[in-house]
Amino acid sequence: MARLLLNFVVGALILFLVLLILARWQERNGLFFPSRELYRSPATEGLAFEDVNLISDGHIVHGWYMPGSAQKAVLWMHGNAGNIADRLDQAVEMKRALGVSSLMFDYRGYGKSEGRPTEEGLYRDSAAAFNWLIGERGYEPEEVILYGHSLGSAPAVDLALGAGTGAGGLVLESSFTSAAAMARRIYFGLPIHLIMSVRLDNVGRISGVKMPLLVIHGDRDSVVPFRMGRELYEAAPEPKTFLPLSGGEHSDCYYVGGEAYWSAWKELLDQAGAQSP
Repeated sequence: MARLLLNFVVGALILFLVLLILARWQERNGLFFPSRELYRSPATEGLAFEDVNLISDGHIVHGWYMPGSAQKAVLWMHGNAGNIADRLDQAVEMKRALGVSSLMFDYRGYGKSEGRPTEEGLYRDSAAAFNWLIGERGYEPEEVILYGHSLGSAPAVDLALGAGTGAGGLVLESSFTSAAAMARRIYFGLPIHLIMSVRLDNVGRISGVKMPLLVIHGDRDSVVPFRMGRELYEAAPEPKTFLPLSGGEHSDCYYVGGEAYWSAWKELLDQAGAQSP
């Protein structure tokens, strides 16, 4: 009996260590995939722009500000791979369709931004970018739309609850419910999340968002399941809109969605204008 108990305890300890190693590996190597090379710029796409260097928590965070004709600005919070250069095709289409200004920036550790990416770093860098639009560019908070794609949905939600509470609206695209839910999916239901330090808990926090919300998700998303976008939408308060896109993958919703995609954006911009004092 004692030997069986000992074997059980040893087995449990080994399982715990395996789960701990998997959790730490996932956090360090499976969450962030930054690229340092900016292989193109807005200039190569025919867009006027300004190089921006923000100070966030002692780090220099680099971005591009692209002025538009409309009196609103979109603050981009991108996904976990690459850098802002990978999002320029969508920026070109956004400028054409909406006429808004854009501030695209790289989290610490991405592109030209200093440091190493962390969950807290995502939040602080996003707040610094929002404050730059208000303090340096003179936008009113309600004139700024927060846009988070994939991993960027977490700092976008955090910003909507913190420094950006007065923003005009929030757009979440290809968004997950939480890091825990994604870990369970990736590791076949193993309770990796119980020993993870990263939370990225969108679904647990979104009920506190007090601004117009647009949730966009492709029904063929192979990275973040479509159902997570729906769950996130259902957990959010009004006013809110859900745009499901037939045939949309993880990063091509703006292309697959076409006019329906940009029409949903325009409706959100109109709501943001209606909320302005």
